[in-house]
Amino acid sequence: MFGTSLCNSAGPSNVRNLERVGLFFSVLLTWSEPIPLNGILNRYTIRYSVNGSSEISNTTRDTTFSITDLNPNTVVSNIRVTASTGAGDGPPQIIGDIRTQHRPRE
Repeated sequence: MFGTSLCNSAGPSNVRNLERVGLFFSVLLTWSEPIPLNGILNRYTIRYSVNGSSEISNTTRDTTFSITDLNPNTVVSNIRVTASTGAGDGPPQIIGDIRTQHRPRE
C-alpha cells in the first residue's frame, strides 16, 4: 500500500489543456492538473509579459487565472504555466500570444 506518487523524487509533469480567452480588459487562462502529479500540488506559477514589458509572475492553487486591468487591444505574450510539488517544479506549458478584444465603437 505504498504510493509512488508521494515517494517519487521527480517534480510533476506539465499542466494539460492550457487555454486562453481574450476579453476587453482581461485574459482568462484555464488548464488541467498534470498527470502524473508526483506528489501533493503546492502551487501553479503563471508567467507572462504585457505589451513586451518585463516578465510578470503570479501564483495560484486554482486551475484558472485571470490577467486583469488590461486595456482593449493589449498583447499578452510568453504565457507559461508551471506546476510545483514538494519535489520541485514541472516543465512549463507554453501557449501563444493573445490580444484583448477591441472595444466596440459607439
